[in-house]
Amino acid sequence: MFRRRKPGFAVEINKKEFGNESNEINADRAEEELRMKIDLVDLLDEEDLVDAESQDMEEQGEQVGGSKYILLADFIRERSIGSMLTSQKSLVEEDETVEETIEKMGGEEDTQDIVSIKGNEDVYYYSNQYMSDNYAMIAMLVEEKDLSKTIVEMVRWNCKTYPCPTPIYYFGKTPYSYNDEEIEIALNKLREDERYKDIKELLTGNNIRYFYSTLHMSEKYARALAESTEQGEYGYN
Repeated sequence: MFRRRKPGFAVEINKKEFGNESNEINADRAEEELRMKIDLVDLLDEEDLVDAESQDMEEQGEQVGGSKYILLADFIRERSIGSMLTSQKSLVEEDETVEETIEKMGGEEDTQDIVSIKGNEDVYYYSNQYMSDNYAMIAMLVEEKDLSKTIVEMVRWNCKTYPCPTPIYYFGKTPYSYNDEEIEIALNKLREDERYKDIKELLTGNNIRYFYSTLHMSEKYARALAESTEQGEYGYN
């Protein structure tokens, strides 16, 4: 199922242009995860069936070992094309020796696009040919379901990158899809955490709540940007 594909085996989605990250993660995540359920045990078992009569044991071992890291890399690439990270825990559950393959993959020139991002719960792998680092960060936050941290990280990132403050309704959209109660609970938690004291809130003239980070912009600047967004060309809607 996850054998190495030839070039062109799937549509190459260019996620390097990281414009609207909230619209790029597949809303049908659960269905896609089921369709692409990891089955590395079967995959690796199949690769062990090398023609032993045509080579000695040392050559056979080298061929099998070499193929494993390539297959794993292609598997991670395919999931990255499908907007999904690959967690280390899920790989270990399928093959207890996969960490050796991961280590080998990290040292080979033809798999240098396979990188990782560390969350609070796990380490996640992806191909930076098909998924940007910022996109991977969002996918990791969504995967770990830590809304307080998600709000903080995205508010800081938006302020630093665009720059712009973040409206509260941002977290009700895909891929976050949190309801009002969940958002309020998360906001109350982050207000009590000293690590997040840079996150501030303001209210626009049409009563839309925006959040910004004092690490990257002043209240005056954040308010000007928020008001400009809400008023647009023709004033408040």
